[in-house]
Amino acid sequence: MDIDNWDDPPLLRAQQPTTDAQWTEAIRCYLGSINDQPLERCLAVAREAGACTLVIETEYIDADYRSEYGSYFAHQFRHRPDTAHRLHFFSERLDLDEIWRGAGSSSYLGYVVLRPCETGPVSRAVLRPPPSVADAVRTAVSDKVNLCGQDLVVTGVPFSQQDAQLGSCAHASAWMCHYAAALRGDVARRTTGHIAEGVDSKLSALRPIPTRGLTALQLSELFRYLELPAHYYEVGSLPSPRLPWQRPDPQRPSGNNSAPPGTWDDRIVPVVCRFLNSGLPVLVGTHDHAFILCGYRRTTRNGAQWIEFVRHDDQRGPYLRVDNVLRDVDPVSGNDYGPWSTIHIPAPEKLWLAPEQAEREGGLGLHSLATWLSNNLTGESQNRLREVLAGDRFSLRTYAARSNRFKSELPTRMIPDDVAVAYRHMSLPRYVWVVEAVDRDLRDRAQPCVLGEALYDATSSDYRPEMLTAHIAGTMLIAPSVRSMFASPVNGQTQVQPYESGGVGPD
Repeated sequence: MDIDNWDDPPLLRAQQPTTDAQWTEAIRCYLGSINDQPLERCLAVAREAGACTLVIETEYIDADYRSEYGSYFAHQFRHRPDTAHRLHFFSERLDLDEIWRGAGSSSYLGYVVLRPCETGPVSRAVLRPPPSVADAVRTAVSDKVNLCGQDLVVTGVPFSQQDAQLGSCAHASAWMCHYAAALRGDVARRTTGHIAEGVDSKLSALRPIPTRGLTALQLSELFRYLELPAHYYEVGSLPSPRLPWQRPDPQRPSGNNSAPPGTWDDRIVPVVCRFLNSGLPVLVGTHDHAFILCGYRRTTRNGAQWIEFVRHDDQRGPYLRVDNVLRDVDPVSGNDYGPWSTIHIPAPEKLWLAPEQAEREGGLGLHSLATWLSNNLTGESQNRLREVLAGDRFSLRTYAARSNRFKSELPTRMIPDDVAVAYRHMSLPRYVWVVEAVDRDLRDRAQPCVLGEALYDATSSDYRPEMLTAHIAGTMLIAPSVRSMFASPVNGQTQVQPYESGGVGPD
């Protein structure tokens, strides 16, 4: 990595590489750090998304690197530049004259900011998800940058590489979660330097600088500092709704008391999916590493349904597949991550109610209502409920949402008009947990599959989740505590077709 000549290149230059060798040559001056994998993966992601033009912007004043510089690098004996370089990717062939005239906004694929640091050059990046995992990504946010006076927007999941001095993998993962929250509008933006300074050094016996990583307790306290108090789970003692029709919770393998929980506790999957359905990144800790999960998708393996996750790993790059959570070996590189041990989900402050409690109460309520309707009313909707219940096709999907977003997206979900009108006339808290009753067969065929749903107040207690409203097959119930200008439908005679889920991404 050529730091001595960092400030020598022109301020802006555009290239149109086509071959592998030309792309490597285009970024050669940034290679040679102790870990080039994140930068190489960023380049691979941009190329898979169709990158044809690379624009390199030098002497870029990056808020994150500048904060790191002020907190750490400026105090080193060796002189180090205080500016960064920013790489922009476009899916059409452009020269600088075209970019200066405002071309490229429709083909923008994202950016990578590079710091002059041999131990970790990728300061931050937001890149469009590559086609191979685009359908699985659920925590993407939109970021706006300005190049030559024009605003460019990219939608993707923020990524960062630790510098291995001021920040560790846990710092980088925390920043990825935080920056996504800032772009969602949940919290004010904090820089990587602020994040490093926000770590409570009293909660670890290790020196804070140079960093040796963060403990689980330090991470929890850091997220409180960032106004994103985290839901925290330990693998091996994960909660579940424990609904009557669900299979029993997994147990440690008999005769193998030393088996790490991360090798058998498959409750990891539903715990993580509830938050990814909500658009919230999930931070996973192993015995020596941390990374985030930013998506998942359902696949079929050996005739059975399977869940693959998508990972951002600060040491290997963005948008990587997680093939098996209980045997976490990267399917491409063969890197063995080891068993998962902790899970942090930094969330908006008023998201107090645990999703497992909302799912249990909502699942029981919806199942009881569906059973009653299937036995006491007639019509196509009721016949469908009978088939779903008799065929063991009744499933649940749980996610959190801002109530204003939930209302604004009603028209896109094919939800019944009378139910949509009732929702719009309700006074709801800022955040709600939504528990959907799903027809599993329709879901597996990628068809509209939601039969009904229950909404819960996200500020209510785990000991008494507060249901706001529930509906299924044309019958709607509204809690007395909910102010509404609309009389809810109660006769259950309306023919209701299954509709789309309101969670992020496909069910």
